[in-house]
Amino acid sequence: MKEKKEKAVKEKAVKKKRTGREEAAAERQSYNGTTDYNVYHMSAGEKLLYVLLAGVLLYGLGYIFYQNVIISLLFSLLALKYPAIRTKAIIRKRKKQLTMQFKDMLYSLSSAVSAGNSVERALVIARDDMVSQYGESNVFIVQELELMVSRISINLNIEDVFADFAERSGLEDIKTFADIFEVAKRTGGNLVQIIRRTTDVIADKIEVETEIDTALSGKKMEQKVVTIMPIALTLFMTVSTDGFMDPIFTTLSGRLVSTVALALILAGALWSNSITNIEI
Repeated sequence: MKEKKEKAVKEKAVKKKRTGREEAAAERQSYNGTTDYNVYHMSAGEKLLYVLLAGVLLYGLGYIFYQNVIISLLFSLLALKYPAIRTKAIIRKRKKQLTMQFKDMLYSLSSAVSAGNSVERALVIARDDMVSQYGESNVFIVQELELMVSRISINLNIEDVFADFAERSGLEDIKTFADIFEVAKRTGGNLVQIIRRTTDVIADKIEVETEIDTALSGKKMEQKVVTIMPIALTLFMTVSTDGFMDPIFTTLSGRLVSTVALALILAGALWSNSITNIEI
């Protein structure tokens, strides 16, 4: 009886801890209506769509290499992991978009401050410039500038506003700018000169990253082609050669060869993808 009671207490504690983690994740996602760029929660419809798409592709891949429905269905079960992979890709894409938009915002902010405007007024000018540049108000940087202007209008410290943006963005460049701005504001430094120099350094870094991505875009396409070619060749030989590939699909040694070949293709794809993702 005592053991059952202790077990029930432990299960209740684990459940409470899990619920706390879920609530913390939800809180990080919203920040009282603001966006946490480190988190992305898929809707049930999105998850179902990605699982179905990945399931179809994995089933096809399994059937090409094994010509067996059961093995192909087992392959398709791996699709349940795809929403988590896709979530990470969406987060990376959002951060990349925010980085480019932040660079444009820095140029506008630096120009406005250099023209004699206060930082608070410069943010309003930068917001208007971003709306004019992107032609819509639902892009990330416009929403962030709207939030900054709104918070400053209710007398929040501007350095705290930048710090909150930096924390939610999860981007090193924005964190660097927020830290430098906070130090300059507290020590009474020359904000105009500091903002201008910081803008130049961060913008140059972002431009270098963009140039690297552009230079690697062709290689990334080649990597995808190299990954697809063995799969396409296997399918072509299976369809076009009457019975030539049957030993691969009907014997134990043949299926072992298929497994090794598929493993090498996947390992090569993962390795080539990792070496083309360069961060500075």
